[in-house]
Amino acid sequence: MEINQDRWLASIFGHNVFRIGIDSRDVSGEKSRCEIAATIRGHAAEQKAAMYYSKVDTKEVELVRQFIAAGLYVVDVNITFAIETPSNRTQASAGEIAISEVQSEHREKVLEIAGSCFRYSRFHLDPLVSQQIADQVKHDWILNYISKKRGERLWAALIGERPVGFLAVLASESNGKRIRTIDLVGVDRSFQGRGVGNSLGSFFISKYGGDCDLLQVGTQAANVPSMRLYEKLGFSISSTQYVLHMHVRDGVQRIGC
Repeated sequence: MEINQDRWLASIFGHNVFRIGIDSRDVSGEKSRCEIAATIRGHAAEQKAAMYYSKVDTKEVELVRQFIAAGLYVVDVNITFAIETPSNRTQASAGEIAISEVQSEHREKVLEIAGSCFRYSRFHLDPLVSQQIADQVKHDWILNYISKKRGERLWAALIGERPVGFLAVLASESNGKRIRTIDLVGVDRSFQGRGVGNSLGSFFISKYGGDCDLLQVGTQAANVPSMRLYEKLGFSISSTQYVLHMHVRDGVQRIGC
């Protein structure tokens, strides 16, 4: 098990943030299972203020049980959708919505959308994370794309000259497979339900499907509209993970009010 600092999130939260990385082999045997909870509690006892998080495959119920014993709680079930060996047969939706790489004149509006459109992220679902912090995470995530510090491309959905949504694309490779992932996608709240998300998703498949071996996107189990959209676009569920959080305030673990 490893407990590593997440310096980027810490810069937003204003205190230490730690990611707990663990392998299923770490939970073999009663002694190992007890040591996991004790190690986390011991680390947290040394913090004045901190947040901890981990992502665990939903098959690893025993590991989740140990995390709960340590003071973490489930805030989200992350669902990853994928299209294997995609083609570019899916065409972007026609009509009033155009897709363009984000230009300098789009940036402020895209950042405004990123900082206000989300409801179902793990930070927005966590009752111990403020709305302001949750929104700032998404705003700064897209700011990193604009600043060329993260990802491959950032696309905007436009109605006329107005950005009404965005799609951030992450490039990677695994086991010889070329992968493109929708790292983050958002739609202006006043334009939700008008086909913007469908246009962005269709564009993603059309743009990258012919050049990649795998297309991916993740969402939350609480976000039923997104799950329906990805299935409509041809994605299928490939994996699921519990996402767990824990907070320390004034040297005390907070798991409730």
